Amino acid sequence: MKKLSMRDVQRGSLEILKKIDSICKQENLRYCLAYGTLIGAVRHKGFIPWDDDIDIMMPRKDYNRLIEFFFQHQQELQPFEMFNNLHNDKYPYMITRISDSRYVLDVDNEMPYGIGLFVDVYPLDGCGNSVEEYKKKKNKSSLLASLCFLSTRKSVKRENTASFLKYLLKYPAFIVAKIIGKEFFMRKLDALAAKSDYEKSDYIGCLVWASDDGLRGIFPKEWFNELVDIEFENFKFKAPREYDKVLKHGYGNYMELPPENKRIAHHYYDAFLK
Repeated sequence: MKKLSMRDVQRGSLEILKKIDSICKQENLRYCLAYGTLIGAVRHKGFIPWDDDIDIMMPRKDYNRLIEFFFQHQQELQPFEMFNNLHNDKYPYMITRISDSRYVLDVDNEMPYGIGLFVDVYPLDGCGNSVEEYKKKKNKSSLLASLCFLSTRKSVKRENTASFLKYLLKYPAFIVAKIIGKEFFMRKLDALAAKSDYEKSDYIGCLVWASDDGLRGIFPKEWFNELVDIEFENFKFKAPREYDKVLKHGYGNYMELPPENKRIAHHYYDAFLK
């Protein structure tokens, strides 16, 4: 098998995004570029040069419809495949990944489940009508998502933990999470995410991904009410019209390049062409 360079991974991931965009246009589904991908589109008109992953967000209703579309059209969509916890028992996350089966990944500290290059699809859920309501939900969801993640790891790696004390605290949590199993945490997360309807909420966010982003993970829904085209690698994809507010909220001065020693990829796998 041929090991892929970062640029190879970028090109392969872009093809997956183009397929998702085509389906969303065909099925009238809302999506937008997110996180580092949105920064890349605004600041670089493409990938952040030292990064190679692609993230998008979708309102929960549209997210569920995309999952259903992939489930109903599995054969004709090849080599593109869907990975989520509803249709793959070994898949360890509460978000969905759309993958290209012509590739294979060697993932660090993760039970293999057959994924190739992928695009992360994050569901946007209703977070209620106040910041306080969001805080309560996020505290619960972050704990559940962290335990869900630990339940799928092969081990607790010391180098992935900020301090030795945190490592000592994380190890018992790892043991408990492995005993309970990911299905328990996934059910709890699903129930929590469903408590507030997206359309009836003033605030939205992704509740099912483990993060310590605090209030940076919650957005006024009105920022996402209207989508616009934005250039990414010479193609047009969707972004929130208020992308500047979204990015300043999450990253501060996102147009300023980080120090050179911070310009590193954060992925945890090697990718190969089959």
